Amino acid sequence: MSTDRDVTRIVRSWLGEDEYESADRVLGAVLDQLDTTPQRRATWWPVRRISTMNTTLKFGLASVVVAVAVLVGVNYLAGPNVGGPNLTEATPTPTAEPTTTPLPTPASTPAFLLPTGEHLLADTVRSMTVMIPAPDWYGDPGGAILTKNDNAEAPDGAGLIVFDGDLVVYGDPCQWATTRPDAPATTVDELVTALTAQPSRDASEPVDITLGGYAGKSITLHVPDDAVFSGCDSGTFGSWGLPGDDVTPFRYHQDPGQIDKLFIADVEGTLVVIDIAWYEGTPQSVVDELEAIVASTTFE
Repeated sequence: MSTDRDVTRIVRSWLGEDEYESADRVLGAVLDQLDTTPQRRATWWPVRRISTMNTTLKFGLASVVVAVAVLVGVNYLAGPNVGGPNLTEATPTPTAEPTTTPLPTPASTPAFLLPTGEHLLADTVRSMTVMIPAPDWYGDPGGAILTKNDNAEAPDGAGLIVFDGDLVVYGDPCQWATTRPDAPATTVDELVTALTAQPSRDASEPVDITLGGYAGKSITLHVPDDAVFSGCDSGTFGSWGLPGDDVTPFRYHQDPGQIDKLFIADVEGTLVVIDIAWYEGTPQSVVDELEAIVASTTFE
């Protein structure tokens, strides 16, 4: 059930408790509920996310609160004169029964659904901006993740994620716990060399690219179709981790058969990686959209 309908249901239930109760109490309860209503979050990989609420949803919820204020005000004013002089004791005037108008269901846009056009993708060495060329892309602006139709899983999902900084490339993505190197990759060439050496990845030959005006390389990797994730360390097939005490993979894969095309560039001395991922069952048009998004990257 959508958040909007949840709010409407809560408002109606409160109005049904006591049609003459304080408007302030009802509105306060609604606002308290809005603050605690969870918003759907898109998830893919563990990167920092910026908590936002869709602007259209905010306006929609505000309209519900206004409607509550109107309804409660009507009920309160239409009620009998409680605690004051009875001016109509001799000839009482019938009090009109208050009528309740059904609350409208506000129109809203699904959380994190991005319209076509320019969007902030991530804040790395510089802010990264991209153009979304088609509908049905989901992401948290600045959150470094995009997914098509809010789905990055097999058999037809697709997505994009941004990494920046030094990366620790495992010798074996399945047995990563025992093949973690002592030193991370800090340059484009070091990262490409380490990824190419991973067994079973069927790495392509690296090609020279330019990403947002910065020179780099691109390489395509594959997760084997017959990979058994349950047989990997902690049930995880992972390409790389981060320097530091946490040795678990930072880029772990969703399903066997996932294809990763990496765009790696040196941006003012810092590695920046855009990883686009899809499957054999992903429509080619969606893959083309991913490529177009990467091609539109600018650093500001």
